[in-house]
Amino acid sequence: MLDRAAILEKIPHKGQSCLLDVCSSWTDDTLTALTRVHLIPDNPLRHDGRLGVLVGAEMAMQAAALHGAVTGALNATTIGYLASLRDLEPRCDRLDRAAYGTLTISVRREQKDSAGMVYSFTVCSQLEEPLLTGRGIVMFRAMPPLGALAV
Repeated sequence: MLDRAAILEKIPHKGQSCLLDVCSSWTDDTLTALTRVHLIPDNPLRHDGRLGVLVGAEMAMQAAALHGAVTGALNATTIGYLASLRDLEPRCDRLDRAAYGTLTISVRREQKDSAGMVYSFTVCSQLEEPLLTGRGIVMFRAMPPLGALAV
């Protein structure tokens, strides 16, 4: 189990940009995380006071990044970038409903090779009601050497 402080050490998302509170479990191919950040009124991803359901995809891809970190799928010279989202199936219009309680984010790595990884994901309410499902494609890129300018 990883708490928020441990998660912050492993993924590039810092402060309020980190949307995960706890990682409850992981295997070589899966990871489950929990969060209540969708209920925070000053969540930076709110728009017009609402937190849209597609923010769940960002939560899921942060869980995928955490999975890559805890399983060693990425090395110190590689960066993973979200290349696309596919097969998105929203089952609600927003995530910021108190009735959803603690959200569970489950990711499963479906494929990994030298170019990237594919993750399927589900975001569920505390009552295990699916709120969003989909897939994300992460592509790898070599980190520039220290001191090099990024273009």
